[in-house]
Amino acid sequence: MKTIWFIRHAESLSNAGFPTDTPHAIGLSEKGLVQAEALAEQWRTEPELIVVSRYSRTAYTAAPLCRRHPQVPVIELPVHELTFLAPGRYVGTTEDTRREPARQYWERCDPDFCDGEGAETFRHFCERVDAAVQALRERAEQRIAVFCHAYVIKAILWRQLHPDAPVTADYMRDYFQFHLRCVVPNVMVYPFESAEGEALKMLSPFQIKVG
Repeated sequence: MKTIWFIRHAESLSNAGFPTDTPHAIGLSEKGLVQAEALAEQWRTEPELIVVSRYSRTAYTAAPLCRRHPQVPVIELPVHELTFLAPGRYVGTTEDTRREPARQYWERCDPDFCDGEGAETFRHFCERVDAAVQALRERAEQRIAVFCHAYVIKAILWRQLHPDAPVTADYMRDYFQFHLRCVVPNVMVYPFESAEGEALKMLSPFQIKVG
């Protein structure tokens, strides 16, 4: 039986309200650094593989667990966050600044719309998350800790509810409504089990306790 833990990264500087320059190089806040250490201290099952995304906040979150288990290999897979706004237009901005253009993006509800250089369509996001999950299921390791992002975890959860649905405007619209209802806190862990040839089955999520 394979177990895959999908873990949202610790609190980032952007989550904490600080201005940031680029999606891929956002660091952790002071609280986030404490959360990452707490995760490593409270983790009870040694993974056989640690996965991070190409966005540095996942690597920073995984770092204490990697130090605790230095023999465990670490690889990067395309489980990075959905960047639907063109980064070049939002250098030095906060999440609050980006709230209105984000609203306009989701209101447009076009799965093939790309906001500009460095942005991603919703369809491509869904396809790469589906492909990443399949790649994880095909790996030989039986215990895999995946450090990723809120939109990614919600895409996995939404796909579990709609395993064969095509990525249409309706799928995107319903996903966004799910996104608004589904809260995924920092360092929340979503465990899944899968036997060979069977669908992923979600176990009970849990959150790392800090303080």
